[in-house]
Amino acid sequence: MKYVIWFLMLVSVGWCITLESAINIALKNNTQIRLSELDLKRVEEDIRKAKAGILPQVNISYSYTRLDSSLAFGFTPQNRQSYALQINQSIFDRSVFDAIRVAKLTKDLQSYILEDVKRVVENQTKQLFYALLYKKQVINLYKENISYWEENYKLTQAQYKAGIVPMVNLIRSKAQLETAKAQYEQAIADYKKSLEDFKAYLRLKEDVDPEGSLEFVPFEEDYQSLKNKLLEKNSTLMVARKNLEVYQRRIDLAKDAYFPTLSGFVTYQGSTGRRSLSGGTQWIEGYTLGFQLNYNLFNGFQREAVLAQANIDYLKQKESYIDTLYTQEAQLKKSLEDILSLKAQIKAVESSLEAAKEALRLSTERYRYGLTNQLEVLDARNNYNQTLQNYYLLLYEYMSSVANIERLTK
Repeated sequence: MKYVIWFLMLVSVGWCITLESAINIALKNNTQIRLSELDLKRVEEDIRKAKAGILPQVNISYSYTRLDSSLAFGFTPQNRQSYALQINQSIFDRSVFDAIRVAKLTKDLQSYILEDVKRVVENQTKQLFYALLYKKQVINLYKENISYWEENYKLTQAQYKAGIVPMVNLIRSKAQLETAKAQYEQAIADYKKSLEDFKAYLRLKEDVDPEGSLEFVPFEEDYQSLKNKLLEKNSTLMVARKNLEVYQRRIDLAKDAYFPTLSGFVTYQGSTGRRSLSGGTQWIEGYTLGFQLNYNLFNGFQREAVLAQANIDYLKQKESYIDTLYTQEAQLKKSLEDILSLKAQIKAVESSLEAAKEALRLSTERYRYGLTNQLEVLDARNNYNQTLQNYYLLLYEYMSSVANIERLTK
């Protein structure tokens, strides 16, 4: 009874949490998602920085200089002041507009990365949640096992006192009961450790109790329809494609070095000085207006090298994209094969479970009436426990494989 109380305390101290709630909490608290969101904000600032190239640049300066009397002669006053207000405006510069396009594409890329991280977190949360459901089922199994061997021990005690069975049967029955208790405690310890991993991933301090059970949900989609969804919706492939687009645009940015740039400027400036040797100090002010055309005729093949590097980087990313495509398709095929295999195994184990349950019932009844020995009961119970635990394990692996399919195609 005390083991039942321990289990009830274990699952009652925390609040119940559904898979949907766990996913929402993970999406809110996960560190990688928060870092990716900050990266997205940083990229938005890169867009603003790139747009600065098409806006006018305004500068103002002021200076004051006092000269020694031995240096102040002619038109130079002893106390000299000057100021300047300058406005520069880019009129034509292809690199500015291409830099803005690259920054916007990079923002889109970071948005895809954020979505990909969210899908990874969602899948990992499902895996941890399903593992907890599996270990809860194992705890229930071993709790039921304790109850069975407690009844068996009481029966054996009564038979021993009545002189029906020898002492060895009583010792064996007690040993099996202690083994069942040890298995139960081990199952609780495994569950608690997995629960701590789950809480750490969701960044929760309080205990929680996962709500739900392992269930077989039919999965009938074929490979071709799943592949079409993979190519259309897979977040990892979307990241790889957008990254390839960014590198393609960087080639255009490197080509901008072959084009001239045109800018205009206007300056209004003033300084103190003398207009004549006999005149006093006064402000001399005026403005200048002009245009500047720049074209790099030769820079030691630097722009050619930059363009070649941009092309090489693009080709590398293209190969990386192809590799990612093959990897995602391979994962899809393997997950689908796992599902097909697990469906067959689950069906087979369901039949075995019925047989093991019936064999245990018959062995228990025969032992109760003294028609068989204790070893037959022990074998029947162990076979039932192993079959049921294997059934739970297969359900867990099946649900995990379905989650992997969803990660790849949704």
